[in-house]
Amino acid sequence: MGNEKDVWCDGILSDNDSRPYGVEDWGLTGYEKALERQKEEFSRRLAGKGENTLVVTRHEPTITLGKSASEDDILVDEAVLEEHGVELVEIGRGGGVTYHGPGQLVLYPIFDLRDYDRDLREFIRRLGSVVGRTAEYFGLATEFREGEQIGLWIDGKREKLASIGLRVKRWYTMHGIALNVKLDEEKAGLIRPCGISDTRLASIADFADVGIDGVKEELLSRFQAEFS
Repeated sequence: MGNEKDVWCDGILSDNDSRPYGVEDWGLTGYEKALERQKEEFSRRLAGKGENTLVVTRHEPTITLGKSASEDDILVDEAVLEEHGVELVEIGRGGGVTYHGPGQLVLYPIFDLRDYDRDLREFIRRLGSVVGRTAEYFGLATEFREGEQIGLWIDGKREKLASIGLRVKRWYTMHGIALNVKLDEEKAGLIRPCGISDTRLASIADFADVGIDGVKEELLSRFQAEFS
């Protein structure tokens, strides 16, 4: 592997001896401020400090542009985004255009892949398993796709439930997964997911009676089961 590769309320949760990583719950955050905090932690890990850390957060409405993003997949101009209160941010992960909002749970594993067999593809598949099993718990049938459509989709449909995008440098990861729980459909409809026409962002709440806290509890439980 080369030097760098792309694929694409504060609080620390209670300690758990069976979990080989720390968990920080940042609550609802502005995307750019959260990105700066994530970069600070990432830099500490690159310097050999700290421990594997899983960040859980939700973001204010934001559209992010990964390295392979096309602005054609943003369906309105910046003036309309501003009217809707949606920020536009270019970032350094792989992948295309992604929408973030308060009705979505985001996990950022700032991990050392040397603790996970130095296998980036398997790590990504395991992240897909985490969101897939969470969705299954709430009664949804889903499929994890790779390549240009990477992410979790409603089985057999053009409805994307979770996005996955990582940046990796010297085996350390940042960015991660975003699971849609109950999106604002008007704001989420401002992009074309994966650049595919007739595709929409789905939410768990489209199919089940759920709330953010209940889904977060299950999501963190599934993550711990997968990565402990």
